[in-house]
Amino acid sequence: MNNQNRMQMKKWISSVVLVGSFLGWSQNYKGEIKNIQSDSLYQIQLAPEIRAVSHEDLRYFRIFDTNKKEVPYVISNYNGESERYTSFKIVSKKSIKDSITSIVIQNETTKKINQFNLNVSNAALTKQYNISGSYNQEEWFGLVENETLKDLIAIKGTALEKTIFFPVNDYPYLRIEFNDKTSLPIHIQAIGVYENQFFPEEPIEVKTFTYKSIENKERRVTQVVFSAEKSYQIDAISFEIATELYAREARITRKEEIKNKKTTTIRDQLLSSFLLNSKMNSKIKVSNLKEKEFTIEIENKDNQPLEITNIQLFQNPITIISRLKANEKYEVVIDSTYSKPTYDLVNFMESFPVGMPKATITNFHKIEKEKHIKEKSFWQTNGFMWLCIVLGIGIVVYFALGLLKDMKEE
Repeated sequence: MNNQNRMQMKKWISSVVLVGSFLGWSQNYKGEIKNIQSDSLYQIQLAPEIRAVSHEDLRYFRIFDTNKKEVPYVISNYNGESERYTSFKIVSKKSIKDSITSIVIQNETTKKINQFNLNVSNAALTKQYNISGSYNQEEWFGLVENETLKDLIAIKGTALEKTIFFPVNDYPYLRIEFNDKTSLPIHIQAIGVYENQFFPEEPIEVKTFTYKSIENKERRVTQVVFSAEKSYQIDAISFEIATELYAREARITRKEEIKNKKTTTIRDQLLSSFLLNSKMNSKIKVSNLKEKEFTIEIENKDNQPLEITNIQLFQNPITIISRLKANEKYEVVIDSTYSKPTYDLVNFMESFPVGMPKATITNFHKIEKEKHIKEKSFWQTNGFMWLCIVLGIGIVVYFALGLLKDMKEE
């Protein structure tokens, strides 16, 4: 067999393998968006299950209308992208001993807002506060009453940021009053707002994990083992601990396989570490945690194990924004054969209004294999794959027989 024939045979075999791999890896899910009441931009929060099956990669995500036309969308606050921070001018700050601290700020952006961020110096205090708004700093209108500001100790550094929410408004002046009757004032260093926080989104609890606690007396640690069917993005872990006074080092690990020529060993790979302290916030922020199985290991040393009553896992929300029409029924599809879309809508995010209505993805499920095949073209079906395989085998046999013939002639 000459070199040209050998090269042709290699190309055919590679093509057969490529087609088989492409069709075998494809994963497809779909859901629906319905009950749209009016033509408008809508906020659509993606559930943890949707993000898990897409492997946190929204290039596979599409919205189609009833005519199977793509509906553009834009991603809001995706993967903690950097935000533009605007600092508000503090017009006045007054403290009345054993009474209140009143801070008036000016919203010079002229945009409607429904929250701002406080930069607060560390304080082991809890504060009650009221918020009001004004157009002229003379007549004030209530927004929030008797809300609580707590967990004011930073994990690192001497200050932290706290986000305060209130009804959407366009007041050029806002006033926050802290109750100082039972404790000294707290130090507010700055007040401002992040642009992409005009859409208030609380962390979403991921409820698909189960966990069990194991006491390792030999190593003097508590191991909390988590498991789920899929890998989920986890951005925060909240602990409920009945033990009164504690300060324990903890770490997050996962099992890692190390393969040598003849053996395979399993070891614990460190993902992150943190401190559990009764004086600090019990909700721990984590990064780069996207696993279906992981372990939290808590150092006990000579102490009794912590009395942990509950552990919750959270992920930062991902919201997409899309213009939807009233009484239209939309189909949401995740298909791993798609590539990243490019829509014009991304260029108009700054003009999006505050308080956009919300829509929900329902009936999200995996597309059955047989049903999915009917929707695909012939070249995407298993029949086409088997045809390629048969042709490939035929060509291999043809060239093999030619090789044998050449060898006999030699």
